[in-house]
Amino acid sequence: MSISGTIKGAALPFYKWIYDAVMGNKESRYLYYRLAVFLSTRGIAPLLAPSASSVKERWRRQGQDSAADNPATYAVEDASVRELFRDVFPCLGKDSRILEIGCNAGRSLNYLYKNGFRNLTGVEIGPEAVELMKTAFPEAYRGSTIIVGDASDAVKRFKEGEFDLVFCHSVLVNIHPRYNHIFRDMARISRKFVLILENEGSCTAYPRDFKRLFEKEGLKMVAFRVLAGADAAIPAPFEDRHIYVNNTIRLFVKDKSSF
Repeated sequence: MSISGTIKGAALPFYKWIYDAVMGNKESRYLYYRLAVFLSTRGIAPLLAPSASSVKERWRRQGQDSAADNPATYAVEDASVRELFRDVFPCLGKDSRILEIGCNAGRSLNYLYKNGFRNLTGVEIGPEAVELMKTAFPEAYRGSTIIVGDASDAVKRFKEGEFDLVFCHSVLVNIHPRYNHIFRDMARISRKFVLILENEGSCTAYPRDFKRLFEKEGLKMVAFRVLAGADAAIPAPFEDRHIYVNNTIRLFVKDKSSF
């Protein structure tokens, strides 16, 4: 059992006291965030993060009765989807093989399909989300290979360099640090690009130094943008005190000559 799981199960009032104390002001929240990044990057779950089993169950159950998450939320195309691909589109041919990790109800795959891409694969842990994709985006669903399962397991089964682009949208901060091998596998199975959009400052999940993790696997970051909008932070790296509300796009390449 993780440290966080032990505290939550055996000493819930004490856990709540710590949570309230940490989240109660910006200074303590920022310090906790920096510690959480340090730990999660090195494969250790932060104190206030959920257990590995609970976070998997949360996303596996989305759309079911009493579930906290509804896949309908992720069936609506918004500006983040369009912004996500802005830097990489000019470098991709329509025959590019593309994998999305955590495709949910398929809005990103549908966006790619509408833009002429046909070699699409998605991995999604929530069966209800995949069922919604069948009705929300029927053409994209029929034109894609959708794998229902845990991404941290699924990525192990893909071949080296099997995809031209491997990407995810708001997924990696929800993957427990014990599965940090996913960064190595994403780099391994991509022939050219890895693209991510994450709320890098999430204090209640698993924030990481994504640049460090992917560059450790031999990739190079060639684009970095913070999304504009009401929920975005100013474009600054980890030093900014308001980083915990940012949504950041990072594009990595294996060979800079391909960008």
